[in-house]
Amino acid sequence: MKNSTIWTTLAASLILLTAGFLLPTKATNSPLQLAQQPNCKSPQTTADQNVCSSQEFQAADRKLNQVYQQLQAKLKSQQKQRLTVAQRSWLKFRDESCNYEKGQFEGGTLAASTYGYCRARVTQERVKDLQRYLEQASL
Repeated sequence: MKNSTIWTTLAASLILLTAGFLLPTKATNSPLQLAQQPNCKSPQTTADQNVCSSQEFQAADRKLNQVYQQLQAKLKSQQKQRLTVAQRSWLKFRDESCNYEKGQFEGGTLAASTYGYCRARVTQERVKDLQRYLEQASL
């Protein structure tokens, strides 16, 4: 066998071997998986609270964007512009309001999850507002 063929075979073998180590396992009780998937109905640690608040916010934000896009599609030009201005103002309000709530725990471990849960809660409320606007626009 030529040297280049040996090196190619060796390199391919190493890549396959390395890839096997990088693939996720199917085990459901591994500590790594438990750490990645906290019980968000009852988070036990600060890290769990941070993950759960982030997941809750991301879900609310996805829904917000979905309803916002549906509403935009129903509106005429001037109302679209008004909605865009209102939404930008609302985003600033949400973030500043949640900064205020987070400030109660300034420098503490609860600050991040307080901010995340606040953004999720306020975003869920905004989704309700936008859904109401969407219903009105559909009449």
